[in-house]
Amino acid sequence: MAHPVTHFEINARDAKAVQRFYQDLFGWGVDTNNPQDYGMVDTQASGRGINGGIGPSQDGRSWLTFYVDTPDPAKTLAKAEKLGARTIMPPMDMGVVTYALFADPEGNVVGLVKSQAQQGRSNGSARRSSAARNGASTRRTAAKRTTRKAASARKPAAKRRTTRARTRRA
Repeated sequence: MAHPVTHFEINARDAKAVQRFYQDLFGWGVDTNNPQDYGMVDTQASGRGINGGIGPSQDGRSWLTFYVDTPDPAKTLAKAEKLGARTIMPPMDMGVVTYALFADPEGNVVGLVKSQAQQGRSNGSARRSSAARNGASTRRTAAKRTTRKAASARKPAAKRRTTRARTRRA
């Protein structure tokens, strides 16, 4: 089974400036029409590539995460741990998606996501909501909801990455 990257997320100390940077650099559309000022990115790629989000960092540090589609986040986390990764956040059901986070052996945080469409397939259901049929919309909605909650789970891995980076530079 393929595991495509379905979403990316950039968290920045100055989210507005980073949103403008990517808009100016690549011509991306960034919609911040939501209470969190989370920028939903439309890469304007006519169905090629993936869209993502650019939002404010919850802890003052910048990071980038990509999300990989998987039919069973818990099983994928277990496999990642066997290969040397560390679970940052166990699977969390957000309604339209279930997602989880792990740190790879270098400390890079990677997201796992199981869409509602996949949840229906794994339950044997042929019915899918219009949001599930529109994968991009589902991911954008989930990203808005998950950005705030995932930030606190990321702190330990980010601190370790920062410590390691300082050690390497010294």
